[in-house]
Amino acid sequence: MTAAYGPTGAALPRSVNFLAANPVTTVLGLAVGAVGAAVVGAQAAHGDLPQLPSAATVTADLHLAAGASPASGATSVRSAMTPVSAEPTSAAATVPELTKAAGRQHQQQKVESAVDRFESKIGSTQYENWCERAVENAFGTQGHYASAIEDWESQDQHSDWQHAPRGAMVFYDTSSDGHVALSLGDGRVVSSSAHHQVGVVPVGFFQHPLGWAYAPY
Repeated sequence: MTAAYGPTGAALPRSVNFLAANPVTTVLGLAVGAVGAAVVGAQAAHGDLPQLPSAATVTADLHLAAGASPASGATSVRSAMTPVSAEPTSAAATVPELTKAAGRQHQQQKVESAVDRFESKIGSTQYENWCERAVENAFGTQGHYASAIEDWESQDQHSDWQHAPRGAMVFYDTSSDGHVALSLGDGRVVSSSAHHQVGVVPVGFFQHPLGWAYAPY
């Protein structure tokens, strides 16, 4: 660093030279000096002058206040003032994914409740010849369709009945009214009219499978 010189040609102290090269430090120094002068003046009026810090201590404190060091100078000051990025947070970016996950969890809970409710009727004959009502009751409702065929014709149909997912309705063309059962997702269905009662049988147990559809309930 090049030395600074006073009016008489004498070299100024290194601390003064550094302050001249650092405008932020200089402004802070003037402000601190003004406050210090006011405090000292007030204490002098009471005859109680404090012990003033050394020039080296004041210079070091100014370095810290300005966010710079003698070695880094104005570059460190500019670095300290770098604006913060306004990019969206990762938490905000994941809100749609969390919403979808919550929807999937709700659907899964509904499917499991339907399967549990239907399986709780295993051995019962109350749904003999009432397969559509049995499936609707499993989902906690009834009276939507008069027959399994009417239900099938109202849904988004999938032909790969062997791979019906868990909780899907599997339809069969067994009669004019058809038949519907509830898939367990493992190649089996829980159904009424399984050996004349509610039971679990292979998905191909009933004749003329049509396909499967998600329950709309």
